[in-house]
Amino acid sequence: MQIQLDSLAAQTILPGELLICDDASTDGTLLILENFSKTAPFPVRIFSNKRNLGYVKNFELAISLCTNEIIFLCDQDDYWEIKKIESVLNTFEAEPDIGMVLHGFSKIDFSGDPYLFEEEWDQDGKLPQEFLQDELIRNSIRVFVSPRSRAWCGCMTAFRNIFKKMIIPIYPGKGHDDWILKIIAPFSEVRFNSECLIRYRIHDSNINSHELVPKTFFVLLKRFFRKLHSVRKGYSKSNFYRSIIERVNHSDLELRHPELLKFYKNYIKFF
Repeated sequence: MQIQLDSLAAQTILPGELLICDDASTDGTLLILENFSKTAPFPVRIFSNKRNLGYVKNFELAISLCTNEIIFLCDQDDYWEIKKIESVLNTFEAEPDIGMVLHGFSKIDFSGDPYLFEEEWDQDGKLPQEFLQDELIRNSIRVFVSPRSRAWCGCMTAFRNIFKKMIIPIYPGKGHDDWILKIIAPFSEVRFNSECLIRYRIHDSNINSHELVPKTFFVLLKRFFRKLHSVRKGYSKSNFYRSIIERVNHSDLELRHPELLKFYKNYIKFF
């Protein structure tokens, strides 16, 4: 965590604020945060949950408390390259119609060394960023909403605060990052910045570890129990897309890409 905090303090453009929701941690997290807040070159607001909310609801709470125009999602075990904020803000400033920016990443292991496991890319949309065509980079939503989209996570995104009220509450049965992207996309332009702006730490305790590490028995078991919990709660992929469509239809914002709603409806038929 300290490495992540130090990378935020070293940015060429500093955060307007750092908002942290501690999800009822039982280790020394709060002490580290409190010590950092005393010397940080930007305001730090710390909120401590009385009970564990889980990562989706905790991100929902944090997003609801953000006040600055651009919201960056941040995971505690990654490392931000020094020009991450500057580069992402430049992308937003280049086109006022952009509502969300995604960017590239490099992978590191638990110790911070380069992660050597190779991702498996197929011919159905999973493309390494260096092979993306210019048209797909400029209209990158197409390579992120397909059934086999290229790898990305919430820590590789930033979006405008104007969409906050539409995003919340976040659908509880799937990742917050996928929900945010697919809610914003019909109303806005989404851009992909091909620069590797974070070092994404990969280890067995990652929420998305099943996507990026070899599938050990332990990882597969965790994935099985997450899916079982989702099924018992009725959190199906069909219901996920139904919820997106319902949220979009009840928004007062003007649609820029109504064709995406047809795309989402096809998912419901498929699942």
